[in-house]
Amino acid sequence: MLEHIIFEPRGGMYREFEGLTTHFEPKNLSLYRKLLPEQFSIPSHPVVTVFIADYLRVVTWPTTRYQEWSVMIKSEWKGEEGWYPVTMAVTKWMAMAGGRYLGFPKYVTDEIFITKDKEILTATVKYKSSVHLVLEFKPGTTRQLVPWEKQLDENVSFFKGDVHLLVPPGRGPRAQKIVTHDVTEARWLPQHGMIKIQVDQNELWASLIPDEGPFPGTYNHFIGGANIVAMRLI
Repeated sequence: MLEHIIFEPRGGMYREFEGLTTHFEPKNLSLYRKLLPEQFSIPSHPVVTVFIADYLRVVTWPTTRYQEWSVMIKSEWKGEEGWYPVTMAVTKWMAMAGGRYLGFPKYVTDEIFITKDKEILTATVKYKSSVHLVLEFKPGTTRQLVPWEKQLDENVSFFKGDVHLLVPPGRGPRAQKIVTHDVTEARWLPQHGMIKIQVDQNELWASLIPDEGPFPGTYNHFIGGANIVAMRLI
């Protein structure tokens, strides 16, 4: 009942947000396996996704507008693919508390913001007063996409599938998945392009990023009403 009240309000918890997301094959597969909990399997095609989002309208009090970034790696549970968040940071304490209740490995960071200079969009994360992560988006693709990239790029949704989690975050023993459910008509406004990644090399996941770049990605603007629903796996 508590989860239903907080995460599934009538009309949707998330009404509007914007963000940048990109994806690539991991450079270091052994690190990929190390970062993925033993409860989940590596899928036939490992993929890493990085996103930065600004949730402009959130209606469940006391959670209000907040920003978030995450690195997620594709996972598998009994043949069903999903995404496991290696790390996830938000800018508000309530967003952190609600997320950790569900199993998201959230912590509070200093700043997350998106700026625009002509056609270039830049999403920046600051933690402990230093720049932690930057995604720089330029519209238009500069190379031909391979089939798996094209499939993700053509998916208009910002999030490309269910999320696999452990509760407590990162430890378990309980595993569950989070499904995003649209309760009103969703309007997605994706813009396709290429994204450059700059990351603090002290980040544990940094060596997942291939040497070549930029990578295909999108800027997306969502308007609608969406809730998140937790479904227990074990």
